[in-house]
Formats: sequence, C-alpha cells, structure tokens
Amino acid sequence: MARPRVLIDTDPGIDDAVAILLALASPEIDVVGITAVAGNVPLDKTALNARRIVSIAGRHNVPVAAGCAEPLSEAVAEDSVVHGHDGLGDLTWDEPDVALDPRHGVELIADLIHEGPLTIVAIGPLTNLAVLLQRYPDIDKGVEHLVIMGGASFQGNVTPAAEFNIWADPEAARQVFAAEWRITLMPLDLTHQAFLNDADLDYFTSLGTDVGRRVARMLEPYAQFHERWYGNRDVIMHDAMAVYEVLDATAISKQGVRVTVETGGEYSRGATFIDRRRDHAQSQVRVGLTVDNDRFRAVLRERLATYRD
Repeated sequence: MARPRVLIDTDPGIDDAVAILLALASPEIDVVGITAVAGNVPLDKTALNARRIVSIAGRHNVPVAAGCAEPLSEAVAEDSVVHGHDGLGDLTWDEPDVALDPRHGVELIADLIHEGPLTIVAIGPLTNLAVLLQRYPDIDKGVEHLVIMGGASFQGNVTPAAEFNIWADPEAARQVFAAEWRITLMPLDLTHQAFLNDADLDYFTSLGTDVGRRVARMLEPYAQFHERWYGNRDVIMHDAMAVYEVLDATAISKQGVRVTVETGGEYSRGATFIDRRRDHAQSQVRVGLTVDNDRFRAVLRERLATYRD
C-alpha cells in the first residue's frame, strides 16, 4: 500500500519545526512539499525557517515554497514573542542549502493535488488554503484529508476565546471549514495533553547530533515561556499532534463535530465553536479528544534519534 503523500502548510515556529522534523523522519508518510505562510513571524522568516528545517533534516528533495504574506482581512497578526525574533529561538544558523521553490505556495499545493491523492497538514494560519479555494473552486474535493492544528473549545491562547492559528486569519479559517474536504481538527483542548519536559530536552542533547542539539536549544526558550505563562516548564507540542494523526490514526481519539469560526465580535473574534452534539457524529469534520502523551513522547524520541550528521 502506497504511503500517504503529505503537504505541510506551516509558519515555523518552534513547535512547527519539531512537527516537520517528526514528519520527515517518519516512514509511514511521504512528505512531498512544505508551504510557508505568515503567522508566528512574517513570511520571509517562516519561509527561511522551513528551508532551515528541511536542510538540517537532509531532505533536499522536498520543495519549499512561500505562500501568503498577509491574512485575508485587513488586520495583520503581530509577531509572536513565544518563538523568538526569528521564529526558531534565535539560534545561529548556517545558510540553508535548500532553495526556495519558484512557485507561489498556493500553486505548489494545487500542483501536488493534481498529481494524486494528497493529505494536507495545516499547522499555521489558514490563509494559503483559503486562497487555494478561491483560485481553484472545487479543489477541496481532490484532497484526501486535511488535518488542522487550531482552535479551542475551553480557552484560547491569544485571547480567552481564540487560538493563534485561527485568530491570525479568522476569515480564512471560516472559508476552510465551510469547504467539503474531510477535516480532522487538533484544538488546544487536545494539544495541551501532549508535552515534553526537561528529560526530553536532555535526551535530545544526548543524541550528539545537530538535529538533537538544535531541537533541545530551540525548546529551552519555549520551556522558559511556558514556565512564565503556565507555571511549569512542560513544552506543549501543539503542531506535532497534526503530524501524529497522519502517522497513526488510532493514536488520538476523535469524534464527529461541526465547526464554525467567529469573524466578528468585540471579544470573540477568531473563536471556534465546536458543536459536539450527537447529530454530528457522522460528520466529515472530526475533532481530537485525547492522546497518550507517554506514547507520543516515545515516538518523537525514536524518530528524532534517526537523524545523523
């Protein structure tokens, strides 16, 4: 059976970087492209960061393209302080030896869809996917599966109502959830169950590889942020949950739901309303509920240990 072809749409981002490295080290899937979008930091930085990650992974065959630099609305998301000024913890990097694909990210996604069954892992604002829908009506019907990290039922992480990826471009998110693709959503309610601790950072350092050292060093300021924000150094692996879902569909429990996105409201802009009533049990939109963190950490450790200098 052929491995699923996977496109990662991303705004790296420390946890994005870990998610990408997990995907590139996993034999269950074939990563065929990465597209960058503005989000955690501006597009020039997210595209550079995607090239950096692909470069240290040694996967020069994976095209990396820059997508949309601005959200659909006039409001522009601010740089996130969580990930450092460069988006990857402000480390020192060599110039990546992976060139930027000349295609616009939206065109790369369209080309990959037209080449055959494609799973999209969206771990940033959904601007690229909304523009894809606008340029290519009905293209959503050609996507095998769309896995999104975003949203929240209980509490957001930018405002009390909104999670960052949805808040950064709620108009795009509303269009994406209104389309006809099969969606699995990984909201904060699920992702906060998946976290690393200091033992994991020590393990990555002990690998003695460039990937291991860089992951540990990227995660350290992220751990410091979590300690200031949440009172502990547990590093939440939001974006890795979207990759984990395509590696093993049994690892995360899910239920059918209906999702709508608030684009107005003085306090609720960017909120996701996840309707969990049984009427939607057979919906093509599902939401992640629970994950075994020890099992996830073991998989992540195993995969990152496969990288060699």
